[in-house]
Formats: sequence, structure tokens, C-alpha cells
Amino acid sequence: MSSFTKTQRHALNFHGEGGKYFVIWLVNIFLSIITLGIYSAWAKVRTYRYFYGNTELSGDRFDYHARPLQILIGRIIAFIGIVIFYICSLASETLTMLIVAVFVLLLPWIIVRSWRFNAIMSSYRGVRFNYICRLGRAYWIFLGFPLVCFIGLILAFGVARFLASGLTEFILALVFFIPAFITFNGVSTALSYDLYVNNLFFGDAAFKGEMKKGAFVKMAFKSALIVVPVLLIAGAILGKMIYSIALMSAFGGAEEAASMMILSHYGSIILVYVLMLFGSMVAAAWLIVAHRNYVANQTTLNEGAIRLYSSMKFTSYLGLLFTNALIVIFSLGIASPFAHVRHARYVLETLEVEGDLDSLTVHAHSEHAPGAVTEELVQALDINVGF
Repeated sequence: MSSFTKTQRHALNFHGEGGKYFVIWLVNIFLSIITLGIYSAWAKVRTYRYFYGNTELSGDRFDYHARPLQILIGRIIAFIGIVIFYICSLASETLTMLIVAVFVLLLPWIIVRSWRFNAIMSSYRGVRFNYICRLGRAYWIFLGFPLVCFIGLILAFGVARFLASGLTEFILALVFFIPAFITFNGVSTALSYDLYVNNLFFGDAAFKGEMKKGAFVKMAFKSALIVVPVLLIAGAILGKMIYSIALMSAFGGAEEAASMMILSHYGSIILVYVLMLFGSMVAAAWLIVAHRNYVANQTTLNEGAIRLYSSMKFTSYLGLLFTNALIVIFSLGIASPFAHVRHARYVLETLEVEGDLDSLTVHAHSEHAPGAVTEELVQALDINVGF
């Protein structure tokens, strides 16, 4: 039971409107095109400032402080790096592998710098957030732990191949390797959230949250189980076709006959694709809601003086994603700003802050944000590390 009264629970309010953001979005696209992408840095800052500036907590709004020129320089450097990599990939396979290896080694540093940049560029009531992390722990979470798990999985697979074959090997994959991968995913997610939340600051006040690995593993398994009925239905629909093709392949059947069989089941293949897409959306929506509610409800600020509370609901969030997808598809993308505003409003307005914000004593820090290069690399390569 919370020790705070209801009067001390503050809901976030989002004042953004689809129509107003549509104008900003349209101008951003137009100016980015006629300036050959140069204005895209200003477009990004305008977009962030619109969403931050329309997010209100206890009568005050958030702010975003990145400068467009800072973003542009980072974007140009990231673009040049990607172009150099592409040229090298055409010139030498060895050089390409070397660049990839260097990039992988730098990845934890890039992620941490990106988190730090976004934190310091965000503020509330004139106090900026901050992110201070030991780089060694980031390297363990993003490289060391996955590498150890991968080596262990390879060794276990080798032993399984040696001891079993055929159907037994398939059963081992079902009862060991798939659960092992799901467990790894849950533990890895818990470590990532722990690294982010427990190194985040508001001024000099630290955020804290106990991210239990067991809780994330349970969430990962539940999410995977959501997909099981979809896989069974897909197997029932395509099972006969796959079995027939396997028999034809085993007995040296013509490739043309197999192709004709696939074409004759084209409608079934499309149906299975749609089912898999829907199943993935449902599982992803459930996992997003579960993660957000758990992480928010575990997070405190300033030694527990302030607590977060998230009340996202799976069915309402899934409905939001589904209707947003329809809006974007049937408008050919033109109405995507309305979808973005709807999503932001739901996510923000299901988050509340418990505690006396007016008596919260924090001191602003004077640290400067790193360059925007790492943030632009994360954005350009779509590295999914944001929370």
C-alpha cells in the first residue's frame, strides 16, 4: 500500500494535437526535401520540442535543448562513416569484417553516449536529466554476457548433435534450446533496464529500480506462449503442402512441380503471413505493456521520495496499435502524425508520479552533453536501445 495520498499522485498530461503536429510534420518533410536533407536536423529538434513541450506534469512542462546545428554535425559524421563503410565493403571483404568488428566493439560505448546525450538534452522545471554509467558494466551487458551465452549454447548444441540425431535432436531443440533462448532474452532485457534506470539522474537525484531477472524471464515466456496458437494454426494450414514438398524432395521430384504446388497454395501462404504478423503484433504489444508497467512501478527517485506508476492495459494498447496501423495504411502514410500523437497521448497519460514534487530538492548539474554523433548512429542504424 502506498504511503502517499491520492492528492500526491500527479498524472502526466499531453496537450499535443494531431492537426498542429501534422502542419509541423508536413513543413519538416518539405524543407528537408528541398534542402537535400540538411533541414532534417532542424526537423528533428522541432519534433522533439513539440512532444516535450506538450507534456505537462504538475503544471510544468518538459523541454528539449539539443541544437539543430549540433544534430546536423553529428548526422553528417554518421553519414560519412556509413558511406566509408559501404565503399570499403565493395573494395575488400577483409576490410569490411575489420570495420564491423571495430563497430561491434564500440557498440556499448555508442549506446551509453546516446543515452547520456538524450538525458542531458531533456529537462523539467529547468533541471536537466543526466546519465552516468560505468562503461565496463555496459560492455559486460551488451557484449560479454551475450558472448558467454552464445558460446555456451554452441557447446551445448555440439554435445546434443553428438549424442542425438533426427527426431531426438528436434525434440532437444524444442525442450532446451528454444527455452534457453527465451531465458537469455529475458535476462538480457532485465540487465539492460537495470543499466539504464539505475544510472539515470534528475539533476543530482538518482533514479533507482530493482529489475528482477526472474520477472523479465516470466514476461518473455508469456509473450512467446502468445505466438504458439498462431504457429499451430499456421502449421495446420501449410502442413500438408510442406509435407508434400518434403516427400518430393526426398524422392527426387522436379523443382517445377514443387513450384507449382507452392503457387497453388498462394492464398494459404498469404493467410499464414497475415496471421504471423498479427500474432507478432499481439505478442509485442503484450510485452511492451508488461515491461513498461513493471519498470515504471519499480522505479523511484531521490531515495523513494518520488515513485512512478504506469497503468497501461494490454487490450487498449493493442487496439491503439491496430487502429493506428489502419490509419497509416489507408492514408498511405499521410495521417501518420495523427497516429504518433494518439500513441504519445496514451503512453504518457497512463503514467503517474507519486510524491510531493514541490518539496523535491534537487540541484542542477553543470555537465555537458557529448556530441550527437552516437545518437545519430543509433538512429541511422535503428539500434533498438531506447526506453
